[in-house]
Amino acid sequence: MKPLTINDYPLIKPFLDEANYEGYNSNFITMMMWNHEFHIEYEIHDHFLIMLHHYKDKHFWAMPFTSKEYYKDAIDYMIVYSEKHGFDFMIDCAIKDFVNEIKEIYSNQFLYCRTPYNDDYVYDKEMLMTLSGKKMQKRRNHYNAFKKRYPDYVYKEIDLTDDFNEVLDCLTKWESDKKELSESLSSEIYGIMYLLSSKNILDFKAGAIYIDNKMEAFIIASKLKHKTIQIHVEKANKNIRGLYPAILKKLLEHHFKDELYVNREEDMGLENLRKSKLALHPIHMVEKYQIIKNESKVIQADEFDKEKIKDIWLSNFEDENKESTNFYFQNYYDHKNTYLLKNKDEIISVCQIVPWQVSLDNHIENAYFILGVATTNKYQGQGCMKTLLKSILSMERYKDKHIYLQAYHPEIYYSFGFNISHQLKKVIINKDNYLYELDEIVEDHHILKALYDSYCQQYNEFRIRDEHYFQLLEKRCHVFNNTINVFKHNDKYDGYAIYHVNQNEIIVEEIIYKDDLALNRILSTLSSMYSYIVVISDLNAKIEGESTKIIQMLSNHLLDIEFNKKYMNEVY
Repeated sequence: MKPLTINDYPLIKPFLDEANYEGYNSNFITMMMWNHEFHIEYEIHDHFLIMLHHYKDKHFWAMPFTSKEYYKDAIDYMIVYSEKHGFDFMIDCAIKDFVNEIKEIYSNQFLYCRTPYNDDYVYDKEMLMTLSGKKMQKRRNHYNAFKKRYPDYVYKEIDLTDDFNEVLDCLTKWESDKKELSESLSSEIYGIMYLLSSKNILDFKAGAIYIDNKMEAFIIASKLKHKTIQIHVEKANKNIRGLYPAILKKLLEHHFKDELYVNREEDMGLENLRKSKLALHPIHMVEKYQIIKNESKVIQADEFDKEKIKDIWLSNFEDENKESTNFYFQNYYDHKNTYLLKNKDEIISVCQIVPWQVSLDNHIENAYFILGVATTNKYQGQGCMKTLLKSILSMERYKDKHIYLQAYHPEIYYSFGFNISHQLKKVIINKDNYLYELDEIVEDHHILKALYDSYCQQYNEFRIRDEHYFQLLEKRCHVFNNTINVFKHNDKYDGYAIYHVNQNEIIVEEIIYKDDLALNRILSTLSSMYSYIVVISDLNAKIEGESTKIIQMLSNHLLDIEFNKKYMNEVY
Protein backbone atom coordinates (compact mmCIF):
# COMPACT_ATOMS: atom_id res chain seq x y z
CA MET A 1 0.00 0.00 0.00
CA LYS A 2 1.17 3.49 -0.86
CA PRO A 3 0.11 6.68 0.95
CA LEU A 4 -2.13 8.84 -1.23
CA THR A 5 -0.65 12.22 -2.11
CA ILE A 6 -1.78 15.13 -4.20
CA ASN A 7 0.75 14.18 -6.88
CA ASP A 8 -0.94 10.78 -7.42
CA TYR A 9 -3.95 12.22 -9.22
CA PRO A 10 -2.72 11.48 -12.77
CA LEU A 11 -2.23 7.83 -11.75
CA ILE A 12 -5.60 7.27 -10.16
CA LYS A 13 -7.81 9.52 -12.35
CA PRO A 14 -8.40 6.83 -15.04
CA PHE A 15 -9.71 4.46 -12.38
CA LEU A 16 -11.98 7.11 -10.84
CA ASP A 17 -13.36 7.83 -14.29
CA GLU A 18 -13.89 4.13 -15.03
CA ALA A 19 -15.83 3.59 -11.78
CA ASN A 20 -17.95 6.70 -12.41
CA TYR A 21 -19.51 6.51 -8.95
CA GLU A 22 -22.19 8.88 -7.80
CA GLY A 23 -21.51 10.52 -4.45
CA TYR A 24 -18.95 12.93 -3.15
CA ASN A 25 -16.75 10.37 -1.37
CA SER A 26 -15.23 9.38 -4.71
CA ASN A 27 -14.04 12.92 -5.45
CA PHE A 28 -10.25 13.28 -5.37
CA ILE A 29 -10.56 16.78 -3.91
CA THR A 30 -12.61 15.39 -1.02
CA MET A 31 -9.94 12.75 -0.46
CA MET A 32 -7.25 15.40 -0.27
CA MET A 33 -9.27 17.68 2.02
CA TRP A 34 -9.69 14.90 4.60
CA ASN A 35 -6.57 12.84 3.98
CA HIS A 36 -4.91 14.22 7.10
CA GLU A 37 -7.66 12.54 9.10
CA PHE A 38 -8.23 9.30 7.17
CA HIS A 39 -4.64 8.56 6.09
CA ILE A 40 -5.63 6.99 2.77
CA GLU A 41 -3.45 4.34 1.18
CA TYR A 42 -3.92 2.83 -2.27
CA GLU A 43 -2.78 0.08 -4.60
CA ILE A 44 -3.08 -0.07 -8.38
CA HIS A 45 -3.57 -3.48 -10.02
CA ASP A 46 -4.00 -4.39 -13.65
CA HIS A 47 -7.75 -3.78 -13.69
CA PHE A 48 -8.62 -2.02 -10.45
CA LEU A 49 -7.53 0.49 -7.84
CA ILE A 50 -8.27 0.02 -4.14
CA MET A 51 -8.14 2.55 -1.30
CA LEU A 52 -7.83 1.83 2.39
CA HIS A 53 -8.75 4.43 5.02
CA HIS A 54 -7.27 4.52 8.53
CA TYR A 55 -9.41 6.45 10.97
CA LYS A 56 -8.20 6.30 14.56
CA ASP A 57 -8.22 2.56 15.34
CA LYS A 58 -10.50 1.59 12.42
CA HIS A 59 -9.73 0.43 8.91
CA PHE A 60 -12.23 0.56 6.08
CA TRP A 61 -12.20 0.35 2.31
CA ALA A 62 -13.62 2.65 -0.29
CA MET A 63 -15.53 1.03 -3.13
CA PRO A 64 -12.98 -0.39 -5.58
CA PHE A 65 -12.35 1.91 -8.51
CA THR A 66 -12.88 -0.20 -11.58
CA SER A 67 -15.52 -1.34 -14.04
CA LYS A 68 -18.26 -3.74 -12.92
CA GLU A 69 -16.61 -6.76 -14.51
CA TYR A 70 -13.70 -6.50 -12.06
CA TYR A 71 -15.68 -5.89 -8.86
CA LYS A 72 -15.20 -9.47 -7.71
CA ASP A 73 -11.46 -9.51 -8.43
CA ALA A 74 -11.01 -6.33 -6.44
CA ILE A 75 -13.18 -7.31 -3.48
CA ASP A 76 -11.68 -10.79 -3.23
CA TYR A 77 -8.28 -9.16 -3.00
CA MET A 78 -9.51 -6.67 -0.38
CA ILE A 79 -10.90 -9.53 1.75
CA VAL A 80 -7.62 -11.44 1.62
CA TYR A 81 -5.66 -8.26 2.43
CA SER A 82 -7.88 -7.57 5.45
CA GLU A 83 -7.43 -11.09 6.80
CA LYS A 84 -3.68 -11.02 6.22
CA HIS A 85 -3.30 -7.71 8.07
CA GLY A 86 -5.62 -8.56 10.95
CA PHE A 87 -8.58 -6.19 10.57
CA ASP A 88 -12.25 -6.74 9.77
CA PHE A 89 -13.26 -6.30 6.16
CA MET A 90 -15.61 -3.37 5.63
CA ILE A 91 -16.46 -1.13 2.68
CA ASP A 92 -17.86 2.20 3.87
CA CYS A 93 -19.96 4.77 2.00
CA ALA A 94 -20.98 2.27 -0.67
CA ILE A 95 -23.70 3.66 -2.93
CA LYS A 96 -26.91 1.78 -3.69
CA ASP A 97 -26.08 0.91 -7.31
CA PHE A 98 -22.80 -0.64 -6.22
CA VAL A 99 -24.53 -2.58 -3.41
CA ASN A 100 -27.05 -4.02 -5.86
CA GLU A 101 -24.24 -5.25 -8.09
CA ILE A 102 -22.38 -6.83 -5.16
CA LYS A 103 -25.53 -8.64 -3.98
CA GLU A 104 -25.77 -10.28 -7.39
CA ILE A 105 -22.15 -11.42 -7.24
CA TYR A 106 -21.85 -12.51 -3.61
CA SER A 107 -25.41 -13.52 -2.68
CA ASN A 108 -25.59 -13.73 1.14
CA GLN A 109 -21.84 -13.55 1.82
CA PHE A 110 -22.18 -9.93 2.97
CA LEU A 111 -24.44 -7.84 5.16
CA TYR A 112 -25.37 -4.37 3.97
CA CYS A 113 -25.82 -1.81 6.73
CA ARG A 114 -27.78 1.35 5.88
CA THR A 115 -26.03 4.49 7.11
CA PRO A 116 -28.48 7.33 6.37
CA TYR A 117 -26.27 9.82 8.23
CA ASN A 118 -23.83 9.37 5.31
CA ASP A 119 -26.40 9.95 2.54
CA ASP A 120 -25.65 12.80 0.12
CA TYR A 121 -28.24 15.55 -0.39
CA VAL A 122 -28.59 16.41 -4.08
CA TYR A 123 -30.44 19.52 -5.28
CA ASP A 124 -31.57 21.13 -8.49
CA LYS A 125 -28.92 23.71 -9.38
CA GLU A 126 -31.36 26.04 -11.15
CA MET A 127 -33.63 26.21 -8.11
CA LEU A 128 -30.77 27.09 -5.74
CA MET A 129 -29.33 29.59 -8.20
CA THR A 130 -32.52 31.46 -9.15
CA LEU A 131 -34.36 30.94 -5.83
CA SER A 132 -37.54 30.82 -7.88
CA GLY A 133 -40.69 28.95 -6.97
CA LYS A 134 -42.76 28.44 -3.85
CA LYS A 135 -40.26 26.06 -2.26
CA MET A 136 -37.59 28.75 -2.27
CA GLN A 137 -39.79 31.55 -0.94
CA LYS A 138 -38.31 31.66 2.53
CA ARG A 139 -34.75 31.50 1.22
CA ARG A 140 -35.59 34.10 -1.42
CA ASN A 141 -36.91 36.43 1.27
CA HIS A 142 -33.66 36.12 3.20
CA TYR A 143 -31.62 36.82 0.06
CA ASN A 144 -33.71 39.86 -0.86
CA ALA A 145 -33.31 41.23 2.66
CA PHE A 146 -29.53 40.79 2.28
CA LYS A 147 -29.46 42.62 -1.07
CA LYS A 148 -31.56 45.46 0.27
CA ARG A 149 -29.34 46.00 3.30
CA TYR A 150 -26.02 45.47 1.51
CA PRO A 151 -26.53 46.65 -2.09
CA ASP A 152 -22.81 47.23 -2.63
CA TYR A 153 -21.59 43.74 -1.64
CA VAL A 154 -19.00 42.16 -3.94
CA TYR A 155 -18.49 38.51 -4.94
CA LYS A 156 -15.08 37.47 -6.25
CA GLU A 157 -12.83 34.45 -6.43
CA ILE A 158 -10.43 33.89 -3.55
CA ASP A 159 -6.82 34.62 -4.33
CA LEU A 160 -4.41 32.15 -2.76
CA THR A 161 -1.72 34.71 -1.95
CA ASP A 162 -3.88 37.60 -0.79
CA ASP A 163 -6.77 35.84 0.93
CA PHE A 164 -5.26 32.85 2.74
CA ASN A 165 -4.76 34.60 6.08
CA GLU A 166 -8.11 36.39 5.85
CA VAL A 167 -9.95 33.08 5.41
CA LEU A 168 -8.21 31.68 8.48
CA ASP A 169 -9.07 34.82 10.48
CA CYS A 170 -12.71 34.57 9.41
CA LEU A 171 -12.96 30.93 10.37
CA THR A 172 -11.52 31.63 13.78
CA LYS A 173 -13.87 34.58 14.31
CA TRP A 174 -17.06 32.94 13.01
CA GLU A 175 -16.55 29.86 15.15
CA SER A 176 -15.51 31.77 18.28
CA ASP A 177 -19.06 31.70 19.64
CA LYS A 178 -18.56 28.01 20.36
CA LYS A 179 -17.08 27.21 23.75
CA GLU A 180 -14.29 25.29 22.13
CA LEU A 181 -13.42 24.02 18.69
CA SER A 182 -14.59 20.46 18.31
CA GLU A 183 -12.19 17.88 16.95
CA SER A 184 -14.17 17.61 13.70
CA LEU A 185 -14.28 21.39 13.26
CA SER A 186 -10.54 21.72 13.85
CA SER A 187 -10.02 19.00 11.28
CA GLU A 188 -12.29 20.81 8.81
CA ILE A 189 -10.34 24.03 9.23
CA TYR A 190 -7.13 22.12 8.53
CA GLY A 191 -8.72 20.63 5.39
CA ILE A 192 -9.92 24.04 4.18
CA MET A 193 -6.51 25.57 4.53
CA TYR A 194 -4.93 22.59 2.80
CA LEU A 195 -7.26 23.01 -0.18
CA LEU A 196 -6.57 26.72 -0.46
CA SER A 197 -2.84 26.13 -0.30
CA SER A 198 -3.23 23.59 -3.14
CA LYS A 199 -5.46 25.70 -5.37
CA ASN A 200 -2.85 25.91 -8.09
CA ILE A 201 -2.86 22.07 -8.33
CA LEU A 202 -6.42 20.97 -7.59
CA ASP A 203 -9.34 21.86 -9.86
CA PHE A 204 -11.93 23.64 -7.70
CA LYS A 205 -13.52 27.07 -7.36
CA ALA A 206 -13.37 29.25 -4.27
CA GLY A 207 -15.33 32.47 -3.96
CA ALA A 208 -16.09 35.01 -1.26
CA ILE A 209 -18.52 37.83 -0.53
CA TYR A 210 -17.09 41.12 0.68
CA ILE A 211 -19.01 43.85 2.46
CA ASP A 212 -17.14 47.16 2.83
CA ASN A 213 -13.96 45.40 1.67
CA LYS A 214 -14.29 42.84 4.45
CA MET A 215 -14.71 39.08 3.79
CA GLU A 216 -18.02 37.91 5.29
CA ALA A 217 -18.57 34.58 3.51
CA PHE A 218 -16.67 32.10 1.37
CA ILE A 219 -17.41 28.90 -0.49
CA ILE A 220 -15.39 26.08 -2.10
CA ALA A 221 -16.84 23.74 -4.74
CA SER A 222 -15.74 21.35 -7.48
CA LYS A 223 -17.16 19.18 -10.25
CA LEU A 224 -18.40 15.68 -9.55
CA LYS A 225 -19.50 13.04 -12.04
CA HIS A 226 -23.07 13.05 -13.36
CA LYS A 227 -23.22 16.82 -14.07
CA THR A 228 -23.06 17.57 -10.35
CA ILE A 229 -21.30 20.24 -8.30
CA GLN A 230 -20.02 19.36 -4.85
CA ILE A 231 -20.04 22.03 -2.15
CA HIS A 232 -17.00 21.26 -0.02
CA VAL A 233 -17.14 24.30 2.24
CA GLU A 234 -19.76 26.97 2.86
CA LYS A 235 -18.96 29.43 5.65
CA ALA A 236 -20.48 32.79 6.50
CA ASN A 237 -21.02 35.33 9.23
CA LYS A 238 -24.19 33.98 10.89
CA ASN A 239 -25.14 37.44 12.10
CA ILE A 240 -25.85 38.66 8.56
CA ARG A 241 -29.28 37.62 7.33
CA GLY A 242 -29.36 36.10 3.86
CA LEU A 243 -25.63 35.65 3.55
CA TYR A 244 -25.75 31.87 3.13
CA PRO A 245 -28.26 31.98 0.26
CA ALA A 246 -26.21 34.77 -1.32
CA ILE A 247 -22.84 33.00 -1.32
CA LEU A 248 -24.24 29.81 -2.87
CA LYS A 249 -26.28 31.75 -5.43
CA LYS A 250 -23.24 33.78 -6.54
CA LEU A 251 -21.04 30.68 -6.87
CA LEU A 252 -23.63 28.98 -9.10
CA GLU A 253 -24.09 32.09 -11.20
CA HIS A 254 -20.36 32.56 -11.81
CA HIS A 255 -19.12 28.98 -12.23
CA PHE A 256 -20.10 25.47 -13.40
CA LYS A 257 -22.32 26.62 -16.26
CA ASP A 258 -22.88 23.13 -17.67
CA GLU A 259 -23.74 21.32 -14.42
CA LEU A 260 -27.32 20.52 -13.42
CA TYR A 261 -27.18 19.38 -9.80
CA VAL A 262 -25.64 20.38 -6.47
CA ASN A 263 -24.37 17.87 -3.92
CA ARG A 264 -24.22 19.32 -0.40
CA GLU A 265 -22.81 16.20 1.27
CA GLU A 266 -24.30 14.44 4.32
CA ASP A 267 -25.86 15.56 7.59
CA MET A 268 -23.61 13.37 9.82
CA GLY A 269 -26.66 12.40 11.86
CA LEU A 270 -26.98 15.91 13.30
CA GLU A 271 -30.67 16.84 13.63
CA ASN A 272 -30.21 20.59 13.02
CA LEU A 273 -28.10 19.95 9.94
CA ARG A 274 -30.64 17.42 8.66
CA LYS A 275 -33.48 19.95 9.04
CA SER A 276 -31.57 22.69 7.27
CA LYS A 277 -30.65 20.41 4.35
CA LEU A 278 -34.20 19.10 4.01
CA ALA A 279 -35.47 22.69 4.04
CA LEU A 280 -33.69 23.21 0.71
CA HIS A 281 -35.81 20.44 -0.85
CA PRO A 282 -33.35 17.85 -2.19
CA ILE A 283 -34.50 16.14 -5.38
CA HIS A 284 -32.44 13.03 -4.70
CA MET A 285 -30.52 11.30 -1.92
CA VAL A 286 -27.42 9.24 -2.63
CA GLU A 287 -27.98 6.34 -0.25
CA LYS A 288 -24.94 4.95 1.55
CA TYR A 289 -24.16 1.55 3.07
CA GLN A 290 -21.46 -0.29 4.93
CA ILE A 291 -20.64 -3.73 3.54
CA ILE A 292 -19.36 -6.32 6.01
CA LYS A 293 -18.81 -10.07 5.94
CA ASN A 294 -21.85 -12.11 6.89
CA GLU A 295 -20.69 -14.34 9.74
CA SER A 296 -24.09 -14.40 11.42
CA LYS A 297 -25.28 -17.22 13.65
CA VAL A 298 -28.58 -18.05 15.34
CA ILE A 299 -28.21 -18.32 19.11
CA GLN A 300 -30.40 -18.18 22.19
CA ALA A 301 -30.35 -14.82 23.95
CA ASP A 302 -28.81 -14.42 27.37
CA GLU A 303 -29.58 -11.98 30.18
CA PHE A 304 -27.01 -9.48 28.90
CA ASP A 305 -28.84 -8.97 25.58
CA LYS A 306 -32.01 -7.56 27.13
CA GLU A 307 -31.37 -3.81 26.72
CA LYS A 308 -30.28 -4.14 23.10
CA ILE A 309 -33.36 -6.25 22.34
CA LYS A 310 -35.55 -3.60 23.96
CA ASP A 311 -34.13 -0.97 21.61
CA ILE A 312 -34.87 -3.13 18.56
CA TRP A 313 -38.39 -3.86 19.83
CA LEU A 314 -39.15 -0.18 20.39
CA SER A 315 -37.87 0.92 16.99
CA ASN A 316 -39.75 -1.80 15.06
CA PHE A 317 -43.27 -1.84 16.46
CA GLU A 318 -45.21 1.33 15.76
CA ASP A 319 -47.78 0.76 18.53
CA GLU A 320 -45.09 0.58 21.21
CA ASN A 321 -43.62 3.40 23.29
CA LYS A 322 -41.03 3.44 26.07
CA GLU A 323 -43.61 2.82 28.79
CA SER A 324 -45.27 -0.12 27.03
CA THR A 325 -41.91 -1.62 26.04
CA ASN A 326 -40.66 -1.41 29.62
CA PHE A 327 -43.90 -3.05 30.78
CA TYR A 328 -43.46 -5.92 28.35
CA PHE A 329 -39.85 -6.58 29.28
CA GLN A 330 -40.58 -6.41 33.00
CA ASN A 331 -43.56 -8.78 32.89
CA TYR A 332 -43.36 -11.05 29.85
CA TYR A 333 -39.84 -11.16 28.47
CA ASP A 334 -37.78 -14.29 29.05
CA HIS A 335 -34.42 -14.65 27.36
CA LYS A 336 -34.93 -18.44 27.27
CA ASN A 337 -37.75 -17.87 24.76
CA THR A 338 -35.73 -15.44 22.67
CA TYR A 339 -33.46 -16.19 19.71
CA LEU A 340 -31.02 -13.88 17.99
CA LEU A 341 -29.33 -13.63 14.65
CA LYS A 342 -25.94 -12.23 15.63
CA ASN A 343 -23.06 -11.13 13.47
CA LYS A 344 -20.14 -11.38 15.84
CA ASP A 345 -21.37 -9.32 18.83
CA GLU A 346 -24.01 -7.32 16.96
CA ILE A 347 -27.68 -8.31 17.12
CA ILE A 348 -29.15 -8.31 13.61
CA SER A 349 -32.58 -9.86 14.20
CA VAL A 350 -34.56 -11.04 17.22
CA CYS A 351 -37.48 -13.46 17.60
CA GLN A 352 -39.50 -14.19 20.74
CA ILE A 353 -41.49 -17.41 20.73
CA VAL A 354 -43.45 -18.13 23.91
CA PRO A 355 -45.25 -21.27 25.15
CA TRP A 356 -49.02 -21.29 25.03
CA GLN A 357 -51.80 -23.69 25.85
CA VAL A 358 -54.68 -23.97 23.40
CA SER A 359 -57.88 -25.96 23.39
CA LEU A 360 -58.23 -28.03 20.20
CA ASP A 361 -61.47 -29.99 19.90
CA ASN A 362 -61.82 -30.20 23.68
CA HIS A 363 -58.28 -31.33 24.46
CA ILE A 364 -55.39 -29.22 25.73
CA GLU A 365 -52.42 -28.81 23.40
CA ASN A 366 -49.03 -27.27 24.23
CA ALA A 367 -48.35 -24.74 21.50
CA TYR A 368 -46.19 -21.66 20.81
CA PHE A 369 -46.82 -18.06 19.85
CA ILE A 370 -44.28 -16.05 17.85
CA LEU A 371 -44.73 -12.86 19.79
CA GLY A 372 -42.40 -10.64 17.83
CA VAL A 373 -39.88 -10.83 14.99
CA ALA A 374 -37.79 -7.74 14.38
CA THR A 375 -34.64 -6.71 12.55
CA THR A 376 -32.33 -3.85 13.43
CA ASN A 377 -33.34 -0.95 11.20
CA LYS A 378 -30.05 -0.68 9.38
CA TYR A 379 -30.13 -4.35 8.29
CA GLN A 380 -33.75 -4.53 7.14
CA GLY A 381 -34.66 -5.69 3.65
CA GLN A 382 -32.00 -8.36 3.13
CA GLY A 383 -33.60 -11.55 4.46
CA CYS A 384 -32.23 -11.51 8.02
CA MET A 385 -35.63 -12.20 9.57
CA LYS A 386 -36.13 -15.07 7.13
CA THR A 387 -32.81 -16.62 8.11
CA LEU A 388 -33.66 -16.42 11.81
CA LEU A 389 -37.20 -17.74 11.50
CA LYS A 390 -36.24 -20.68 9.27
CA SER A 391 -33.60 -21.70 11.80
CA ILE A 392 -36.04 -21.54 14.72
CA LEU A 393 -38.78 -23.49 12.96
CA SER A 394 -36.31 -26.27 12.16
CA MET A 395 -35.37 -26.74 15.83
CA GLU A 396 -36.41 -30.03 17.44
CA ARG A 397 -38.22 -28.17 20.21
CA TYR A 398 -40.76 -26.70 17.75
CA LYS A 399 -41.17 -29.54 15.26
CA ASP A 400 -44.75 -30.81 14.92
CA LYS A 401 -45.99 -28.10 17.34
CA HIS A 402 -48.84 -25.73 16.69
CA ILE A 403 -47.25 -22.30 16.27
CA TYR A 404 -49.27 -19.10 15.99
CA LEU A 405 -48.36 -15.57 15.02
CA GLN A 406 -49.89 -12.21 14.18
CA ALA A 407 -48.52 -10.02 11.42
CA TYR A 408 -48.99 -6.59 9.86
CA HIS A 409 -48.18 -8.26 6.53
CA PRO A 410 -49.38 -11.90 6.66
CA GLU A 411 -48.16 -12.69 3.14
CA ILE A 412 -44.56 -12.55 4.39
CA TYR A 413 -45.12 -15.73 6.39
CA TYR A 414 -46.89 -17.91 3.82
CA SER A 415 -43.57 -19.23 2.51
CA PHE A 416 -42.75 -20.50 6.02
CA GLY A 417 -45.83 -22.74 6.03
CA PHE A 418 -48.14 -20.34 7.87
CA ASN A 419 -51.69 -19.72 6.75
CA ILE A 420 -54.69 -17.82 8.03
CA SER A 421 -56.07 -19.69 11.03
CA HIS A 422 -58.31 -17.15 12.78
CA GLN A 423 -60.41 -14.24 11.64
CA LEU A 424 -62.32 -11.55 13.47
CA LYS A 425 -64.55 -8.82 12.18
CA LYS A 426 -64.38 -5.07 12.52
CA VAL A 427 -67.74 -3.29 12.75
CA ILE A 428 -68.56 0.41 12.72
CA ILE A 429 -71.78 0.13 14.65
CA ASN A 430 -75.06 1.77 13.76
CA LYS A 431 -76.03 3.48 17.01
CA ASP A 432 -79.66 3.84 15.97
CA ASN A 433 -80.07 0.09 16.44
CA TYR A 434 -78.79 0.13 20.04
CA LEU A 435 -81.58 1.48 22.19
CA TYR A 436 -81.83 -1.54 24.46
CA GLU A 437 -81.89 -1.53 28.24
CA LEU A 438 -78.55 -0.39 29.61
CA ASP A 439 -76.09 -2.36 31.72
CA GLU A 440 -74.41 -1.37 34.94
CA ILE A 441 -70.62 -0.94 34.64
CA VAL A 442 -68.83 -2.54 37.60
CA GLU A 443 -65.23 -3.02 38.73
CA ASP A 444 -65.56 -6.79 39.31
CA HIS A 445 -62.36 -7.71 37.45
CA HIS A 446 -62.07 -10.94 39.40
CA ILE A 447 -64.80 -12.35 37.12
CA LEU A 448 -62.86 -11.79 33.86
CA LYS A 449 -61.46 -15.33 33.60
CA ALA A 450 -64.83 -16.96 34.30
CA LEU A 451 -66.51 -14.80 31.66
CA TYR A 452 -63.83 -15.67 29.10
CA ASP A 453 -63.92 -19.41 29.87
CA SER A 454 -67.72 -19.51 29.57
CA TYR A 455 -67.63 -17.55 26.30
CA CYS A 456 -65.05 -19.90 24.74
CA GLN A 457 -67.12 -23.04 25.28
CA GLN A 458 -68.77 -22.42 21.89
CA TYR A 459 -65.40 -22.70 20.08
CA ASN A 460 -63.31 -25.67 18.98
CA GLU A 461 -59.99 -23.79 18.91
CA PHE A 462 -59.04 -21.05 21.34
CA ARG A 463 -56.25 -19.98 23.68
CA ILE A 464 -56.47 -21.01 27.30
CA ARG A 465 -55.97 -17.98 29.56
CA ASP A 466 -54.97 -18.42 33.21
CA GLU A 467 -55.40 -16.07 36.19
CA HIS A 468 -51.93 -14.62 35.70
CA TYR A 469 -52.94 -13.62 32.16
CA PHE A 470 -55.82 -11.49 33.46
CA GLN A 471 -53.75 -9.96 36.25
CA LEU A 472 -51.24 -8.71 33.68
CA LEU A 473 -54.01 -7.78 31.25
CA GLU A 474 -55.30 -5.14 33.63
CA LYS A 475 -51.81 -3.67 33.97
CA ARG A 476 -51.31 -3.76 30.22
CA CYS A 477 -54.59 -1.89 29.64
CA HIS A 478 -53.36 0.84 31.97
CA VAL A 479 -50.03 1.13 30.11
CA PHE A 480 -51.74 1.36 26.70
CA ASN A 481 -54.41 3.78 27.97
CA ASN A 482 -57.12 1.19 27.44
CA THR A 483 -60.25 0.79 29.54
CA ILE A 484 -61.47 -2.62 30.73
CA ASN A 485 -65.07 -2.68 32.00
CA VAL A 486 -67.33 -5.43 33.27
CA PHE A 487 -71.04 -5.15 32.40
CA LYS A 488 -73.82 -6.38 34.68
CA HIS A 489 -77.63 -6.66 34.35
CA ASN A 490 -79.98 -7.50 37.24
CA ASP A 491 -77.06 -8.82 39.31
CA LYS A 492 -75.93 -11.12 36.49
CA TYR A 493 -72.82 -10.60 34.40
CA ASP A 494 -73.30 -9.81 30.70
CA GLY A 495 -69.60 -9.76 29.83
CA TYR A 496 -66.63 -7.40 29.52
CA ALA A 497 -65.12 -5.05 26.94
CA ILE A 498 -61.63 -3.65 26.45
CA TYR A 499 -61.54 -0.39 24.53
CA HIS A 500 -59.46 2.65 23.71
CA VAL A 501 -61.03 6.10 24.01
CA ASN A 502 -60.12 8.92 21.64
CA GLN A 503 -62.14 12.02 22.59
CA ASN A 504 -65.76 10.88 22.05
CA GLU A 505 -64.83 7.85 19.92
CA ILE A 506 -63.86 4.34 21.01
CA ILE A 507 -62.33 1.25 19.47
CA VAL A 508 -63.44 -1.91 21.28
CA GLU A 509 -60.46 -4.27 20.98
CA GLU A 510 -62.13 -7.24 22.67
CA ILE A 511 -65.74 -7.90 23.61
CA ILE A 512 -66.72 -11.01 25.59
CA TYR A 513 -70.45 -11.56 26.11
CA LYS A 514 -72.89 -14.13 27.52
CA ASP A 515 -75.40 -14.18 24.64
CA ASP A 516 -76.91 -11.99 21.92
CA LEU A 517 -79.13 -10.05 24.31
CA ALA A 518 -76.18 -9.38 26.62
CA LEU A 519 -74.16 -8.15 23.60
CA ASN A 520 -76.97 -5.77 22.67
CA ARG A 521 -77.10 -4.35 26.20
CA ILE A 522 -73.30 -3.87 26.30
CA LEU A 523 -73.29 -2.05 22.95
CA SER A 524 -76.32 0.03 23.96
CA THR A 525 -74.49 1.06 27.11
CA LEU A 526 -71.40 2.09 25.13
CA SER A 527 -73.60 3.89 22.57
CA SER A 528 -75.07 6.00 25.33
CA MET A 529 -71.57 7.12 26.30
CA TYR A 530 -69.77 7.64 22.97
CA SER A 531 -70.72 9.07 19.58
CA TYR A 532 -68.63 6.74 17.37
CA ILE A 533 -67.90 3.08 18.12
CA VAL A 534 -65.76 0.52 16.29
CA VAL A 535 -65.92 -3.04 17.58
CA ILE A 536 -63.48 -5.91 16.98
CA SER A 537 -65.48 -9.07 17.61
CA ASP A 538 -65.84 -12.76 16.81
CA LEU A 539 -67.39 -13.66 13.48
CA ASN A 540 -70.64 -14.85 15.09
CA ALA A 541 -71.41 -11.60 16.91
CA LYS A 542 -74.70 -10.12 15.74
CA ILE A 543 -73.71 -6.46 15.50
CA GLU A 544 -75.57 -3.92 13.39
CA GLY A 545 -73.25 -1.79 11.28
CA GLU A 546 -70.66 -1.70 8.50
CA SER A 547 -68.60 -4.89 8.85
CA THR A 548 -65.30 -6.14 7.37
CA LYS A 549 -63.35 -9.32 8.12
CA ILE A 550 -59.78 -9.02 9.40
CA ILE A 551 -56.98 -11.58 9.68
CA GLN A 552 -56.24 -12.09 13.35
CA MET A 553 -53.91 -15.09 13.53
CA LEU A 554 -51.75 -17.35 11.36
CA SER A 555 -50.75 -20.91 12.17
CA ASN A 556 -48.47 -23.58 10.73
CA HIS A 557 -51.09 -26.28 11.49
CA LEU A 558 -54.62 -25.78 10.21
CA LEU A 559 -57.37 -27.97 11.59
CA ASP A 560 -60.52 -28.71 9.63
CA ILE A 561 -62.52 -26.22 11.68
CA GLU A 562 -64.64 -23.41 10.30
CA PHE A 563 -63.50 -19.86 11.09
CA ASN A 564 -66.68 -19.18 13.06
CA LYS A 565 -65.80 -22.05 15.42
CA LYS A 566 -62.43 -20.52 16.35
CA TYR A 567 -61.54 -17.56 18.55
CA MET A 568 -58.21 -15.91 19.25
CA ASN A 569 -57.67 -12.26 20.00
CA GLU A 570 -54.21 -12.06 21.53
CA VAL A 571 -51.52 -9.44 21.95
CA TYR A 572 -49.14 -10.82 24.56
